[in-house]
Order: sequence, then structure tokens, then C-alpha cells
Amino acid sequence: MVINAVSAYPESLWNTEKKFFYMSYHVAIFLDYYLAIPAGPLSSPLPFTLSDEIPVDGIDDIVPNRIYSKEEIEAYLQISRKKCHDLIYNMTEAEFAQQWVEVDGNKVMPVFELFLYNMRHVQHHAAQLNMLLRKDTGDAPRWVRAAR
Repeated sequence: MVINAVSAYPESLWNTEKKFFYMSYHVAIFLDYYLAIPAGPLSSPLPFTLSDEIPVDGIDDIVPNRIYSKEEIEAYLQISRKKCHDLIYNMTEAEFAQQWVEVDGNKVMPVFELFLYNMRHVQHHAAQLNMLLRKDTGDAPRWVRAAR
């Protein structure tokens, strides 16, 4: 659903309505981060800077080093989606039960719960992206009932 929203967002607005970009980037980077098993430091193939000054339309202190293209965000989301799929289908029950311990934070949970946490986080922002898309264009992708 996130990829559908990003794909549907007009190129003409991508560099001007930055809230949509910042939220898309946030979803992409944290989807990837929460798929690091065991936990590792926050990193991304689309570099960022931790900043005390959050941009006007930014949503956290993780500030992308530039406005990445829709294609770059979509590719990052697709890579993480495949990584998630592969992890889920190849994990053992014991691996799902092991503790995920955040390196630089305070989150500790079983890996299975981490997958649920990640899914809730992605869907939370998918809804926000669709709301922004509808506000900015008057339209949004239809509900996706099953993954492809």
C-alpha cells in the first residue's frame, strides 16, 4: 500500500510538497531498520543526517541528505519488501521467538512481535500517505486486500 501511494504521487508535487517525501523516506528507512535481525545501528542506502533541526515538513530528526526521487524510494521499499518476505518464509519458530534488542534505543521484543510492530508502523504511515495523496490530488489508490 505504501508503494502504491508513492507511485501515485505526482512527480510535479514530489519536490514541492515535501511532507509526502519525508514520510515516504521515514517509512522506507524504518521498514529496513526493523528487518535487521539481529538489530544493528540505523543505516540506509539513501544517506541521512541526524539533526537537531527538523525541516518544516520533516517528521523526525532523521533528515535525508537530499530529496531522493520517487524511483529511489520505490526501489528501497521493494528491496525491503523482498527482504521481509524472505525473512518470514525462512525463519524457524525458534528464530521468531528470539529477542530483538535495539542497539541505540530501548526496544526489546521477540522477533515475531517485531514483525507485527513493523507492519503496524508501515500501515500507519500508508494511511497518512494516502490521506496526503487524496488532499493533494483528490484521489488515492484503492484498498489492497492481498499482497502480490
